[in-house]
This record gives sequence, structure tokens and C-alpha cells, in this order.
Amino acid sequence: MKTGRRAWGPAVAMGIALAAAPAYAHRIQKRFPVTSHPVLTVHNSSGDVTIQTWKKPFVQVQADQKSQKVEVNATQRDNMVMVSTRILSNDITPSDLETDYQITVPEETELSIHNDAGKVDVQNVMGDISIVTVAADVDLRGVMGYITVRSVGGSFACNECSGRIDADSISGGINLIGSESSNVRARSSTGNILMDSDLLPNGLYRLRNYSGQIDVLYSPSDSFDVSAISLRGKVENEANLKETPQPRQQLPAFARSLFGVYNEGRARLVINSFSGTIVIRRRQ
Repeated sequence: MKTGRRAWGPAVAMGIALAAAPAYAHRIQKRFPVTSHPVLTVHNSSGDVTIQTWKKPFVQVQADQKSQKVEVNATQRDNMVMVSTRILSNDITPSDLETDYQITVPEETELSIHNDAGKVDVQNVMGDISIVTVAADVDLRGVMGYITVRSVGGSFACNECSGRIDADSISGGINLIGSESSNVRARSSTGNILMDSDLLPNGLYRLRNYSGQIDVLYSPSDSFDVSAISLRGKVENEANLKETPQPRQQLPAFARSLFGVYNEGRARLVINSFSGTIVIRRRQ
């Protein structure tokens, strides 16, 4: 018996395409006219919040809901755009809460974002940024301003960021890569911290955790004064430091510490851990 090839009809092809597409229950799109230095606030329970920039004087909001048990509110007051996800039912599952936002803003927009779970991704914004999450990871790239991030279990990555950076996470890691900041404060209880950025003259860099590892990468052209203390962990160092006197505070005999100057000591690097490992190593 001869078998021929089966021809796929348009209805079948459409069914395959729909199966591959995300299962959103509802999508809304809104656009708000703004003037210079607008403010955007986002309050979401679960999902991805992605913010990008353009040259147009508008804030454009696209929201995709996974269920009809939540409702998206997007409103404007003066030069502030406010976006939030509201729960409509008591009978709701974590997957019902998921709402993804794609928001496009002018470059100089100031951001205030609260997203409990999922991810926050911001690129090329030149205004101040404040982000609070419970479990959502935060990824910033090419941003500039006063950056504040607070998270319980989410990680934080700042790539090629400029301005002041203030980050806290209880169990998430913190990675600062290729950034140019003269004021950095990064703290995590159990997460790792990576500082792979230039140490600018007159800059202050304060890194602290309870456990986990803190890595600081330096280049031969960097210039810093370092104070590194791990009470019950380890301190490892590759930099050729000129030793400086220890501070007046009396450290326990079991503590591991490092005090010294690299080159002219123009930046100030303060690293503290209770039981973690502190590593200062040359950038490859």
C-alpha cells in the first residue's frame, strides 16, 4: 500500500501556533503623554516587569494577564504614571497572579517598582530607580542615577551602571559588573557579592555579608585603600599592598583581616563578613 504525505491544513497550523504562544487571558495597552523627568510607579504581585527607553514623550504600558482574577490599573496624575495589579478574587492561585509588563519610557524617567515574584529588567534609564522585591530577581543594564534595591530572596545584577548604588538582599546574590560608581553599598546575609567594576578616585565601596563569598576584582591601574575583616571566615588577597596600621578596635584572635594600600590609595574599600570568605584578586 502506498502512503502519501499528509497535508497540514491552515486550521491545524493555526492550532500549533496558538499552542506555542504564551497563554495570556487578557492584554491591555495604554499610552500616556508626559513632559520632562516623568515618574513611573509599578506595583505587581507576580510576573516580569521589563522597562526600556525611547525618545518619544510618552509612557507606553503593555500588560499581559494570565487570568481574569486580577485587573490591571494604569492611570496618570500630572507627570506621574501609576501602574498596579489588583486582585479580584479570594480564590486565586500563584499562577493566577502572574501579570507581565512591557513598559517603554523616556530616558530621564524616575522609577519606583514593587514586584514580589518574577523578574525586574530595566535598561538605559537615566533617572533615579527604587526597586523592592520579595523573590523577584533584578537586572539593571546601562542605567544612571541613584539606584536603590531591596529584596528578601531575589538576586541583583547591575551591569554598566553609573551613579550611587545601594543594594540589600537577605539571601540573594549581588553582582556589580562594569559599573562606574563612586558610592556603593552592597549587603547580603547569605548571598555572594561580586564587585567587578572600576574603583574610582575618592570613591567609597562598602560590601558586607554574614556568610557566602565576597569577591573584589581589581586592575593594575586601580588605586585603593582596603580594610577587610572576616570574623570566622577567610581573607584571600592577590594585591601587592603597602601595609597600614590596624584600626584601634580590638579584633578577636581568631578573626582574619587585611589592611593596606594599593598604588596611591585613592578609593576606599571596606569589606566585612562574619563567616564568609573575602577574596581580592586581579582581574584577568
